[in-house]
Amino acid sequence: MTAEENMELMITLDDAWNAQDWDTFDKRHADDTAVYWPGQDEPTRGIKAHREEAIEFYKTFPDNHVENRPYKTLFGQGDWTCSVAVFTGTMKGPMKTPDGGEIPPTNKSFKVDFCTVAHWKDGQIVEEKLFYDLMSVMKQIGLM
Repeated sequence: MTAEENMELMITLDDAWNAQDWDTFDKRHADDTAVYWPGQDEPTRGIKAHREEAIEFYKTFPDNHVENRPYKTLFGQGDWTCSVAVFTGTMKGPMKTPDGGEIPPTNKSFKVDFCTVAHWKDGQIVEEKLFYDLMSVMKQIGLM
């Protein structure tokens, strides 16, 4: 696939995220995709696990939104795309902690730049690296 085709797939992936269209979300990722999030020691492996974490994210931030029309920046080269978007949300649900606990909702909002660097193969993401200022999010939602 061309870089232009992969960029169009990236746009539709973020459309699917914003609409909670999990079927399209799944189609844009390979079964064995690896997704790297800020603050995680290891990547999320596999589309099933990535979909589950996406659904959990929506439980904590039900109004979250990736501003992808237009992105601040979107470009591609070969099998890679890079997008930068404004990412917003409000903590209206509990946040699960790594040890199984929960942090109650603060009802505070965040707004940060969000960068996705994706490696595409045959129209699906095989590796996705997500970058945003996690400390700023935690401060804005009142957890720091």
